[in-house]
Amino acid sequence: MANIVMRLGERYTTRTQDRLLERLRAANAIKPANATLLAPLSRREARLLERMVKFRAVVQEGEHLYWLNEQALVHFRKEELARLLGAVAVAGFAAAGALALGR
Repeated sequence: MANIVMRLGERYTTRTQDRLLERLRAANAIKPANATLLAPLSRREARLLERMVKFRAVVQEGEHLYWLNEQALVHFRKEELARLLGAVAVAGFAAAGALALGR
């Protein structure tokens, strides 16, 4: 069960990340001089972009101007995987607790 949940969560997060990264790379926004206009297309993209900016994987230069920090992106992806694994672990503990209590 946990494996399925993890795969689904990872797939949605990865797809959203890939869409954002593809748009930045297509605009060659990989350094401050090439910062490009990037408006999130969905709520999921907006939340992910906000997390990426906080982590400095995507750097905001101005109002809706962003560029991709490839070095920080590697660490961001590791953190996202750890975040997902933490959520799966909490769900697993909750399910185990419910089974132990017979509910």
